[in-house]
Amino acid sequence: MIKLLPFFLTLSMANGQTLPYLLPDEKSNFEHVLMTHLKKAHTHIVLLTPALNHPVLRRQLIQSLSKGAKLTLITQNPSNDPLQLVAYSGVDLYLYRARPLSDTLILMDNSVVCHLSGGLSEEELSQKSQNALCSDEPDLINAIHQNMNRILTRSKAYLK
Repeated sequence: MIKLLPFFLTLSMANGQTLPYLLPDEKSNFEHVLMTHLKKAHTHIVLLTPALNHPVLRRQLIQSLSKGAKLTLITQNPSNDPLQLVAYSGVDLYLYRARPLSDTLILMDNSVVCHLSGGLSEEELSQKSQNALCSDEPDLINAIHQNMNRILTRSKAYLK
Protein backbone atom coordinates (compact mmCIF):
# COMPACT_ATOMS: atom_id res chain seq x y z
CA MET A 1 0.00 0.00 0.00
CA ILE A 2 2.83 2.42 0.78
CA LYS A 3 4.21 1.82 -2.71
CA LEU A 4 1.00 3.26 -4.16
CA LEU A 5 1.30 6.50 -2.20
CA PRO A 6 3.47 8.31 -4.83
CA PHE A 7 0.99 7.28 -7.52
CA PHE A 8 -1.97 8.71 -5.56
CA LEU A 9 -0.01 11.86 -4.73
CA THR A 10 0.78 12.42 -8.42
CA LEU A 11 -2.83 11.72 -9.36
CA SER A 12 -4.15 14.18 -6.77
CA MET A 13 -1.78 16.90 -7.98
CA ALA A 14 -2.83 16.32 -11.61
CA ASN A 15 -6.50 16.71 -10.74
CA GLY A 16 -7.47 20.16 -9.56
CA GLN A 17 -9.52 21.04 -6.55
CA THR A 18 -12.56 23.31 -6.55
CA LEU A 19 -13.79 24.84 -3.30
CA PRO A 20 -17.33 26.35 -3.31
CA TYR A 21 -18.49 28.97 -0.79
CA LEU A 22 -21.95 30.32 -0.02
CA LEU A 23 -21.76 33.94 1.03
CA PRO A 24 -22.34 35.61 3.47
CA ASP A 25 -22.33 32.45 5.63
CA GLU A 26 -18.82 31.40 4.57
CA LYS A 27 -17.42 34.89 4.01
CA SER A 28 -14.52 34.49 6.42
CA ASN A 29 -13.48 31.15 4.88
CA PHE A 30 -13.61 32.60 1.36
CA GLU A 31 -11.64 35.70 2.34
CA HIS A 32 -9.05 33.57 4.15
CA VAL A 33 -8.51 31.36 1.09
CA LEU A 34 -8.40 34.38 -1.22
CA MET A 35 -5.87 36.24 0.97
CA THR A 36 -3.71 33.12 1.30
CA HIS A 37 -3.51 32.72 -2.47
CA LEU A 38 -2.83 36.44 -2.94
CA LYS A 39 0.07 36.18 -0.46
CA LYS A 40 1.53 33.36 -2.55
CA ALA A 41 1.19 35.26 -5.84
CA HIS A 42 4.65 36.15 -7.12
CA THR A 43 4.26 37.11 -10.77
CA HIS A 44 0.83 38.26 -11.90
CA ILE A 45 -2.68 38.89 -10.57
CA VAL A 46 -5.55 39.63 -12.94
CA LEU A 47 -8.68 41.03 -11.30
CA LEU A 48 -11.90 41.53 -13.29
CA THR A 49 -14.70 43.10 -11.25
CA PRO A 50 -17.60 45.52 -11.71
CA ALA A 51 -16.55 47.44 -8.56
CA LEU A 52 -13.85 47.13 -5.92
CA ASN A 53 -14.20 48.50 -2.41
CA HIS A 54 -12.57 46.09 0.04
CA PRO A 55 -9.89 47.55 2.37
CA VAL A 56 -8.43 44.19 3.50
CA LEU A 57 -8.13 42.97 -0.08
CA ARG A 58 -6.55 46.28 -1.13
CA ARG A 59 -3.90 45.95 1.60
CA GLN A 60 -3.10 42.39 0.51
CA LEU A 61 -2.83 43.47 -3.12
CA ILE A 62 -0.41 46.23 -2.09
CA GLN A 63 1.70 43.69 -0.18
CA SER A 64 1.78 41.43 -3.23
CA LEU A 65 2.84 44.41 -5.36
CA SER A 66 5.68 45.16 -2.94
CA LYS A 67 6.90 41.56 -3.38
CA GLY A 68 7.13 42.07 -7.15
CA ALA A 69 3.77 40.84 -8.44
CA LYS A 70 2.04 42.74 -11.24
CA LEU A 71 -1.67 43.60 -11.04
CA THR A 72 -3.98 43.95 -14.01
CA LEU A 73 -7.27 45.43 -12.80
CA ILE A 74 -10.25 45.51 -15.17
CA THR A 75 -13.31 47.29 -13.83
CA GLN A 76 -16.28 49.37 -14.85
CA ASN A 77 -16.22 51.71 -11.89
CA PRO A 78 -12.76 53.23 -11.28
CA SER A 79 -13.73 54.89 -7.98
CA ASN A 80 -12.66 53.75 -4.49
CA ASP A 81 -9.92 51.10 -4.43
CA PRO A 82 -9.00 51.11 -8.16
CA LEU A 83 -8.05 54.79 -7.99
CA GLN A 84 -5.94 54.17 -4.88
CA LEU A 85 -4.21 51.15 -6.43
CA VAL A 86 -3.35 52.87 -9.72
CA ALA A 87 -0.84 55.02 -7.83
CA TYR A 88 1.42 51.98 -7.24
CA SER A 89 3.94 50.72 -9.76
CA GLY A 90 3.05 47.41 -11.34
CA VAL A 91 -0.68 48.22 -11.55
CA ASP A 92 -2.45 48.46 -14.90
CA LEU A 93 -6.03 49.74 -14.67
CA TYR A 94 -8.41 49.11 -17.54
CA LEU A 95 -12.02 50.22 -17.98
CA TYR A 96 -14.45 47.78 -19.58
CA ARG A 97 -17.51 49.54 -20.98
CA ALA A 98 -18.69 47.11 -23.71
CA ARG A 99 -21.46 45.62 -21.50
CA PRO A 100 -22.22 45.51 -17.78
CA LEU A 101 -20.10 43.20 -15.66
CA SER A 102 -21.92 41.21 -13.01
CA ASP A 103 -19.26 38.76 -11.78
CA THR A 104 -15.76 38.97 -10.36
CA LEU A 105 -12.82 36.84 -11.50
CA ILE A 106 -9.42 36.76 -9.83
CA LEU A 107 -6.57 34.88 -11.54
CA MET A 108 -3.39 34.47 -9.49
CA ASP A 109 -0.14 33.33 -11.13
CA ASN A 110 -2.08 31.18 -13.61
CA SER A 111 -2.37 28.64 -10.80
CA VAL A 112 -5.57 29.61 -8.95
CA VAL A 113 -8.78 31.26 -10.09
CA CYS A 114 -11.58 32.55 -7.89
CA HIS A 115 -15.04 33.43 -9.16
CA LEU A 116 -17.62 35.48 -7.30
CA SER A 117 -21.13 36.32 -8.43
CA GLY A 118 -21.09 40.06 -7.81
CA GLY A 119 -18.60 42.80 -7.04
CA LEU A 120 -15.78 42.79 -4.53
CA SER A 121 -17.02 45.14 -1.87
CA GLU A 122 -17.01 44.52 1.85
CA GLU A 123 -20.68 45.42 2.07
CA GLU A 124 -21.78 43.02 -0.71
CA LEU A 125 -19.76 40.13 0.73
CA SER A 126 -21.29 40.68 4.17
CA GLN A 127 -24.91 41.19 3.17
CA LYS A 128 -25.69 39.81 -0.28
CA SER A 129 -26.34 36.11 -0.80
CA GLN A 130 -23.97 34.94 -3.55
CA ASN A 131 -21.84 32.02 -4.65
CA ALA A 132 -18.07 31.99 -4.76
CA LEU A 133 -15.56 29.33 -5.70
CA CYS A 134 -11.81 28.95 -5.96
CA SER A 135 -10.16 26.35 -8.16
CA ASP A 136 -6.74 25.19 -9.23
CA GLU A 137 -7.97 23.02 -12.13
CA PRO A 138 -5.59 23.64 -15.08
CA ASP A 139 -8.27 23.40 -17.80
CA LEU A 140 -10.52 25.88 -16.03
CA ILE A 141 -7.62 28.28 -15.46
CA ASN A 142 -6.63 28.15 -19.14
CA ALA A 143 -10.23 28.83 -20.25
CA ILE A 144 -10.59 31.74 -17.79
CA HIS A 145 -7.22 33.16 -18.89
CA GLN A 146 -8.28 33.12 -22.55
CA ASN A 147 -11.59 34.81 -21.73
CA MET A 148 -9.86 37.46 -19.64
CA ASN A 149 -7.49 38.19 -22.52
CA ARG A 150 -10.50 38.74 -24.81
CA ILE A 151 -12.05 41.14 -22.29
CA LEU A 152 -8.71 42.92 -21.89
CA THR A 153 -8.50 43.58 -25.63
CA ARG A 154 -11.95 45.25 -25.45
CA SER A 155 -10.95 47.40 -22.49
CA LYS A 156 -9.34 50.82 -22.53
CA ALA A 157 -6.35 51.74 -20.39
CA TYR A 158 -7.26 54.21 -17.67
CA LEU A 159 -3.91 56.01 -17.88
CA LYS A 160 -2.48 56.50 -21.33
